[in-house]
Amino acid sequence: MFSKLKQAVRLFKQRIQFGNFTYQYWFLPIQKNKIVVSAHYGRGYGDSPKYMVDALMNQGLDIVWLVQKGQETSLPEGVRPVSYGTKQALRELATAQVWIDNCRQKYSPPKRKSQRYIQTWHSPLRLKKIEKDAVNYLPQAYIDRAKRDAKKCDYMLAGSAFSQELYRNSFWFQGDVWLTGTPRCDVFFQDSTIIKRRVTTDLDIPFATKLALYAPTFRKNMEASVYLQEFTHVKLALQAKFGGCWKVLIRLHPNVAHLATEFSTDNDVLQATDYPDMQELLVASDLLITDYSSSMFDMGIARKKVMLYTPDLAEYLATEREFYFDIKELPFPLAKKPTELINQVLHFDEITYQQLLATFNDSIKQCENGEAASAVANKIKAICQ
Repeated sequence: MFSKLKQAVRLFKQRIQFGNFTYQYWFLPIQKNKIVVSAHYGRGYGDSPKYMVDALMNQGLDIVWLVQKGQETSLPEGVRPVSYGTKQALRELATAQVWIDNCRQKYSPPKRKSQRYIQTWHSPLRLKKIEKDAVNYLPQAYIDRAKRDAKKCDYMLAGSAFSQELYRNSFWFQGDVWLTGTPRCDVFFQDSTIIKRRVTTDLDIPFATKLALYAPTFRKNMEASVYLQEFTHVKLALQAKFGGCWKVLIRLHPNVAHLATEFSTDNDVLQATDYPDMQELLVASDLLITDYSSSMFDMGIARKKVMLYTPDLAEYLATEREFYFDIKELPFPLAKKPTELINQVLHFDEITYQQLLATFNDSIKQCENGEAASAVANKIKAICQ
């Protein structure tokens, strides 16, 4: 009994800290042309909100992006930066017609009835169970915030019938799920030349270089030992199988970005953890190596090569998260040892892979078509009229 009371007091204090009771802002009028956006708790301009904002630019809207200090330069001209988690951020939210976020809101004022909150979430599909399906793995403080966030949320975006049902059943969500597609995945249906040139220029490598992106997810123990760290033989196998000059990019999950210094890099293995937009790295890459990250499904939407390296599969299932799909039945080749990964590269069958990928996408009733950002932008403009 005492522990529950202590926990309730702690959650109440957090809500005060996060501005959840700042009703004084209700005395300020709502500005119909104002949209306030955040992504990954203020980490910068990225994910689906970025592509939605791109589609809303130069249309007479006051677009505010809540951003952590040091990330302001990631915003384009025409987007107004406001420091994430500040009183000014609360004021902007309280007077906006539309809120957009890709994570559960942490700092937010009470939402008014005439305001609309669009939750994009941060993946088109996921392997790991989340939200209500993973309550035994999530901190109580997060569950409390998620439930309150869901009550405020009016709309979510889905890129497949599978995700649409998941949001309806597992997010404590009673609003509408727009089956529009995923704005951040629109780039996979467009000419990749400009984006690849931007990535290769940033990394100072030749444009014609073929890129393998290693992008694993995080673990609770926050240790680097489980990750793939030797890439020489992988690179040689890629060149032997697919030809051309290959380089490997390492992109760690934001939760473990501090581990980037533990990976050895050279002219052929480059650190890309600080690159601002993961989607651009996927667009520029020819092959993705990951483990349990939802990036596998993004790359699948692009119909590009994906391979899974999962040396801790049994442990992960036992201690981290359960899965929505049997990982062994996904279309992506699976390896538990570096030698197996190299073997998967050398024996990769493009025709079989594409057939399996098409069958999987049909099974989830995928609806990505490259028009999600414009479709959502039109809905937002209708709200702001």
